[in-house]
Amino acid sequence: MKFSLLRPSAAGTRQRGFTLLEAMIALMIVAMALPALITLVMTQLDGSAAIRDKTYAYWVAENQLARVRLLQQQKAKKALVDYKVPEKDAGTVDMMGLRWQWQLKTIAMDTLPVPGFKRVEIAVRLLGTADGMSLGRSAVDEDQPALARLTGYISDPELVQVIQ
Repeated sequence: MKFSLLRPSAAGTRQRGFTLLEAMIALMIVAMALPALITLVMTQLDGSAAIRDKTYAYWVAENQLARVRLLQQQKAKKALVDYKVPEKDAGTVDMMGLRWQWQLKTIAMDTLPVPGFKRVEIAVRLLGTADGMSLGRSAVDEDQPALARLTGYISDPELVQVIQ
C-alpha cells in the first residue's frame, strides 16, 4: 500500500472545519449575545456620564462655598466693609463645557451655644452646554432634584470678634 502526502485516499479522508449547521448555531449564539453586550456597555457609559456630571456639580458647589468664605475673610480683614452674606443667592457658571445653575441659601444657627455661625446650603443643577445648547430644559425646575447639595458653615466676623 502506497501513501501519498498530497492526496489522501478516499477511504482515509476526514473533513475538517464546521458544518453548515454548526456555523448557523454559532451565529445564532453570537446574535443573541451581542444585544446584551451592547446594552451592558451603554449602561456603563450612562453611569460614567452621571458620575462625571455629579462630580462637576460638587466642584461648582465647592467653588461657590470657597467664594463666600473668601469674601468673609476679606470682610474680617476690613478689605470689604459692606459685604454681607446674602440669605439667598443664585447664578450660573460655565465649567467643563457645561452650564451650571447654583442656588445658595444661608441659615442662621441660633441653636448653637456660640453665636455668629451660619449654615450655607448650595444646590447645583445642570442647565446645558456652555455654548448655549439646552439639555431639554429652558428654565431651572426647583422641583427637579439637584445633582449636588453641599452644606458648609461660616462665621460672622463681627459677632465672633465681640465674643473674643
